[in-house]
Amino acid sequence: MKHVLFTTTALVALSGAAMADVTWSGSASLGYNDGHQAGTPDGINTDIDLDVSMSNAGGYSASITAAMEGGGSITGSDIAVTTPVATINYGEVVEAANSAYSDTDGLSGIGSDEFTASGAAILVSASAGGMTVGYSDDAAMDGGDASSFGISGAVGGVSFGVGSKGDDWGISASGSAMGGTISVASEEVGGAAATGASITLPLGDMSLTVSAADVNDFWGASVSTSMAGATVSAGTDSTEDSQFSLATAIAGGFNLAVDWDTSDGSAVGLTYSLSDSATLSVSYYEDLPGTDDGPQTSGTEAKISFNF
Repeated sequence: MKHVLFTTTALVALSGAAMADVTWSGSASLGYNDGHQAGTPDGINTDIDLDVSMSNAGGYSASITAAMEGGGSITGSDIAVTTPVATINYGEVVEAANSAYSDTDGLSGIGSDEFTASGAAILVSASAGGMTVGYSDDAAMDGGDASSFGISGAVGGVSFGVGSKGDDWGISASGSAMGGTISVASEEVGGAAATGASITLPLGDMSLTVSAADVNDFWGASVSTSMAGATVSAGTDSTEDSQFSLATAIAGGFNLAVDWDTSDGSAVGLTYSLSDSATLSVSYYEDLPGTDDGPQTSGTEAKISFNF
């Protein structure tokens, strides 16, 4: 990571001062893909991300993230501008409804945390008096079907969120109970109303989470714990979707991660730190026939990654 001081017209316009602190950082990777990531060509691939952050003592800052894949041109960029009054994000954003409203397991939820509309989107949020209000839309900002609203905050130790997008809306709240955390949510998505609840309780070295929703009599349960230096979690629900994951350090300085999901597939990965800023990783993913595996297919990927 490199820190420099620039005096430019652009920074003066941003900060209202003659000097700003500029930080450059980023990452780069070189890998070999054999069917592991759908949409990524088999063979050698590259991925480069560059982050530039600018700030001054007046409470104003801006950051730019640009990505370049396969040695081609820049394929996308995200811009964030923070002022004492509001924060503006442009590019890929978390929709305002999604950032404010928190659904529980078994509910549909509202909006996406990777929203780009037809190419780029915008999120504007402002905080005051312990409350945060947000609005997101596509780049045209015409208030059409892509626009969403959200408001969140905390009152008397209870956190709450309200979100809406088009005719969809949701209300959620969470707080401490019985030594753990309880969350409730109510939503109407696609004309269908639903309510859910979830509670997480510590049981010694183990954490237990139980969820239920009035959608097809949904229920779900999961546990997580740490033992012998390993983190283990497992869960199942009424849709017969079961999951298991394990992460641990093994001999020789390697780290092992294992994931298994009956609705997705299984994956195993090994990582090794070559230095503080370089990592070598090898992973294998097995697609399960007849499952919704998202962006992946069966295959192997080997990659060396650098941060700077």
